[in-house]
Amino acid sequence: MKILIVNNSIIPAIKYGGTERVIWDLGKELNKLGHQVSYLVAKSSTCPFADKVYEYDPSIEINEQIPNKIDVVHLNFQPSSILKKPYITTFHGNVSNEFTFEKNTVFVSQNQATRYHGSIYVHNGLDWDRYEKPQIGVDRKYFHFLGDASWKVKKCGWRHSDNKKGKRKTGSTWGQPSKS
Repeated sequence: MKILIVNNSIIPAIKYGGTERVIWDLGKELNKLGHQVSYLVAKSSTCPFADKVYEYDPSIEINEQIPNKIDVVHLNFQPSSILKKPYITTFHGNVSNEFTFEKNTVFVSQNQATRYHGSIYVHNGLDWDRYEKPQIGVDRKYFHFLGDASWKVKKCGWRHSDNKKGKRKTGSTWGQPSKS
């Protein structure tokens, strides 16, 4: 299958980028399964395993940017118009509850789907080969969190500012202790 993964940011993620890491790992796994994966992403993006990397231009209507050869499109933001190709949208963030999602929107957790009156969710996959093997018996002075814990909806009970006060330490993207 010829799959186009669409996002409005640069890949690969260099330091931070939750959605960027998710779409990278998804494309990599789809490629391993024999699919032809292309990306429509921000200028300066590169991807060694992609069939093609196209430059996304928000000033051009999305349908005009999707190549004819594509079978299905995986959007990672809400489109401003209905696509002509079959597509699915993964919603990665949080918005006001008044926002209306299309019925082919997939959420990243059951909690998120419930909050936005959806029913379909798929947890983000990660390429675990990119992470250090956990050493369960070793006392750790940090932990690894892939997300923005400052959002009240995450119910983490702490904020990023707590990190500065020494109450909690977060790991950087690949499990190394942060320098703060």
